[in-house]
Amino acid sequence: MRLVQLLPLLVSGVLGLAGSAAARQEIDVPKLTELAADRPIVMDVMTSGLTAHDADQVVARLGIKVGQPIPQQISRAQKQLWDDFRILVAQGGYLFEEVEGGVRVRLRFIESPVDLDPRFVGNNKFDVARLREWGQLDDRVEVYVDEAEKIAERIRTAYRRQGYYFIEVEPRIGGDGGVRYREIIFEIREGPKVYVKDVEVVGDDSIPDAGFLFWKQSVEKSAALGTKGRGLFAWWGHRLVEEVVEADVVAISQVYRDNGYLDAVVGYDLEFTEDRSGVRVKFNVDAGELYRVSRVNLRAVSKEMVEVTPGGRREAEYQDVELSIDESELRSLLSLESGGAYEAVRVALDAQSLRDRYGEEGHIDSGSFDDPTQTSGWTFLAPELVYNVDNKTVEVTYLIQEGRKFFLRYLEVEGNETTKDHVIRRRFAQLEGERVDSKELRDGLRRVRATGYFDDQYAQGAHPPPALLFRPVEGEPDLVDAVVQVKEGRTINANLSGGVASDQGLVGIISLQVNNFDAKKLPSSALGTFGEVYRKEAFTGNDETFGVDLSPGSEVSYWRVFYQHPDFLQRYFDPLGLLFEIQARDRIYRSHDETRRFFRAALTRAFGQGDFQASVGFRTQSIRTQDLATGVELPRTLVNSEGTEDYVGLTASVSANMLDNRRLPRSGWSGRWNNTIYTQSLGSDVNLWKSEVSLDKYFHLSGDLLSAAPGIYLGFGGGLAVPFDEQEGSVNYGERFFYGGSRFGRGFRFRGVGPYEGAYPLGGETFLRATGEYRVPLYTQPVPGSSRRRELFRGSLFVDAGVLDPEAYQVNFDEARVSAGFALGMIEPFPVTFSFGWPIKSEAEDETQTFAFTLTLR
Repeated sequence: MRLVQLLPLLVSGVLGLAGSAAARQEIDVPKLTELAADRPIVMDVMTSGLTAHDADQVVARLGIKVGQPIPQQISRAQKQLWDDFRILVAQGGYLFEEVEGGVRVRLRFIESPVDLDPRFVGNNKFDVARLREWGQLDDRVEVYVDEAEKIAERIRTAYRRQGYYFIEVEPRIGGDGGVRYREIIFEIREGPKVYVKDVEVVGDDSIPDAGFLFWKQSVEKSAALGTKGRGLFAWWGHRLVEEVVEADVVAISQVYRDNGYLDAVVGYDLEFTEDRSGVRVKFNVDAGELYRVSRVNLRAVSKEMVEVTPGGRREAEYQDVELSIDESELRSLLSLESGGAYEAVRVALDAQSLRDRYGEEGHIDSGSFDDPTQTSGWTFLAPELVYNVDNKTVEVTYLIQEGRKFFLRYLEVEGNETTKDHVIRRRFAQLEGERVDSKELRDGLRRVRATGYFDDQYAQGAHPPPALLFRPVEGEPDLVDAVVQVKEGRTINANLSGGVASDQGLVGIISLQVNNFDAKKLPSSALGTFGEVYRKEAFTGNDETFGVDLSPGSEVSYWRVFYQHPDFLQRYFDPLGLLFEIQARDRIYRSHDETRRFFRAALTRAFGQGDFQASVGFRTQSIRTQDLATGVELPRTLVNSEGTEDYVGLTASVSANMLDNRRLPRSGWSGRWNNTIYTQSLGSDVNLWKSEVSLDKYFHLSGDLLSAAPGIYLGFGGGLAVPFDEQEGSVNYGERFFYGGSRFGRGFRFRGVGPYEGAYPLGGETFLRATGEYRVPLYTQPVPGSSRRRELFRGSLFVDAGVLDPEAYQVNFDEARVSAGFALGMIEPFPVTFSFGWPIKSEAEDETQTFAFTLTLR
């Protein structure tokens, strides 16, 4: 028996639920009107039709009690009875009979037919336990007949999500168990699992493709299509899920509309293979004509909640007010212009520019409050668009809810279990009592994130980044507290690792790096030191840095001890820091062996909450050059350097760090200029000035800095090694500059770029380099609890250029070397990079090397 054949059995009961008023009109009892008006007392209750349920419990659920008046909300109670027990009051089955002292209630019920053990047949790919899970049966045994079709639909949907596009699930009703019991069998015809072989967007070329391979930009990539065909790791294709295809239709439509094609219409066709196991998905696009902006208007509005029904629903109503900032100034910030295409990305840029400008005046974005009902914040409302379909133009009106200007009462920190408050506070220039500057506070948040103290690369999904929100002060409408919310991250890295690099050979690494170190926070006992350090109960929380490294290797061996205190006098907003480093390094080159011993101490001074820093210090090192190669001609700069030279001098440097994250930067820039003067007056063997400068710039091609996205990296650097009171070419071989290798000059062998003298390069006293990279995530994973994705694999296209000159202050750009290529790298869980480079401009004496790599295992 099919489910539809049972409907006559239930229809009278349904009428009793949905039309209870009509049922009551048929009650054949004298003086019913008077009884209902007076709400007579129930003297007795009689029931019929119940076989599987307790009558007293069912009557109680209706709210009918002997000795109590007849309940008023009987219709609502009947619905609850159906939801809980699948029991209906039959049509005409709710009757009253007048008796002495009140009424007798007669109730006639209909129980929904049920199967105590439903069965599934035809399922080959998935077991019954999975089907019950899909049907949301959980631990239930019985299935009511009226539920069968809903359960079947849930199972169909789950099959389709697994790629079974042709799935059929039909509930069949049978059995001879009387009115109450039936047999439900879910007949399943799975059909083939369908794989998408190809995906194509056709019908319009208004948004042309650009680039190639991994760097190809297309509508498919812009829409981030979930429907995917064959791939490197899915040769048979990805499964067809119609829900995903329909979501992709919406996404493609949005891409076209975001680019000004506001009439765009997108549909799709499915072209199946003969055996129905494969499909080609074609998205058909009719973009229509491009809409251009006829005018951009700016309107300030205020929000009021207006009661639209007496004592009932309230709605927001906006009233025009005057702009508090000169309109011409605001217009100068806009990128959307009259005559240009209406592009969503320009609207988003304008919203951010306006938000920043208002933020300087004390306005706080409404989304930054911890209370989502806060109405006094700044809001960029959805723009008003007035279309002219004939001319294909759109008039755009930006609606700005300016809100109130706020002043900062307190800057509070939450979640810092071990990090001291001042470590976070001093990264904010905003002072308590000042008018809120939202942009400056966001810069402070960037600095907090850039420390890396609140990151955990091994638990990113469960580790939220530092956040900033505002909390209104009760009773003070013009005051807010800014709250920095953090969660302590991984600041202690103890590694026993190994690695290999084309420039350095095999290496082993034993290291302890403690960021956010606190030298004064001692463990409670010697035996518990390691446990307390691991639990961050000792030696952590004061922004200091301590590190110990030991690295034996086949070509490079070194050890190092490093300590830095950013504010050893506790001046907070005027910090004076201290730095110590001692290091020893042994290196085997093809031409010689080098041993270097190094020590430095410096005073540092931070400016701009740590964005800028200057330092002066003392430095000493010893360079020993030995075991020169035999049987070949050696450059004079190397021969003259044989033996040991001691260097003693003074250092001075300035640096800037405006990066979003020091470990994995995506946006911002950093720069450094280091100078060292070695002089015989301090005990040095030579007089030498060495100066090095670097500048790195990162562009993140997405509005969300915390999510993986393509990016651009530009790097520049240069150096001078200038001997004074010495003859030309007297700079020690170990202090000269070289070019080529896996870091700078990919496509050339490590130190493989001339000019040469004999079998090896002379090295330069002047050096310039530049690098440009376009980076794109190749494989990402979703960050649980958010829409963001984290990058695991990366690809890049690069161009490297550099020039060396054996003399100081001399640069001959005709001698520049240029190379280009691509790189593939894994970011997590351990870094590995493979670079493939080819020289574009080189000299015959240069040594080239196409492949270079680095790998570190932890």
